[in-house]
Amino acid sequence: MVTTGLPISARRDAGETRTRILDALARVIVRDGLAAVGVNALAREAGADKVLIYRYFADLDGVYRAYAERSDFWYSNAEMLAGIEPSNVTLPQAVKLCLRRHASEIRKRPVTLAVLAAEPAQRTPLVIALEAVRERRATELLAWLAAHYELPQGFDLQAIAMLLGAAINYLAARSRSIRVMSGVGIKTDEDWDRILGAVDRIVDCIFLGA
Repeated sequence: MVTTGLPISARRDAGETRTRILDALARVIVRDGLAAVGVNALAREAGADKVLIYRYFADLDGVYRAYAERSDFWYSNAEMLAGIEPSNVTLPQAVKLCLRRHASEIRKRPVTLAVLAAEPAQRTPLVIALEAVRERRATELLAWLAAHYELPQGFDLQAIAMLLGAAINYLAARSRSIRVMSGVGIKTDEDWDRILGAVDRIVDCIFLGA
């Protein structure tokens, strides 16, 4: 068995401190916005000496990268693909299910919504680190679907998923501050039942014409 050479209590304390710092990052983002994130702000919020941030993460970018990998920022592909088997789930059904799960998962993650809202204007190291995780997992998810299903000839699943996923991201991020867009509610669960019902119809029409 590989060990760190540190006593168990020391390893536990280090793990708890890392968690406190990452939790503090989430709170600062949601409460104060991405621009407020800094070493001093994180240290104050976590109740930890800022030296520990450098010890455990090397620098602020290291904090960003560590947080980006946490499941409370972005869902795992295992969550997206749970129960999806080509033998009993068609490709249109799989795409609709993944889009619905995507909407559900990001809507319950306030940090994710804050980052999505800030992405176009704030190209900070934090945004870029979180974006890299999202892009990697989206690519892996689409690769799985392409490997397990026979796509219609000339069918651009990647572009279709990008357009529909981007629409969901945009509406979910905007729902943090507004309730209605073009006369359609975007805030409540009932609103999203309507939105995702429309997404289902769009997917059905796309595959019908493929």
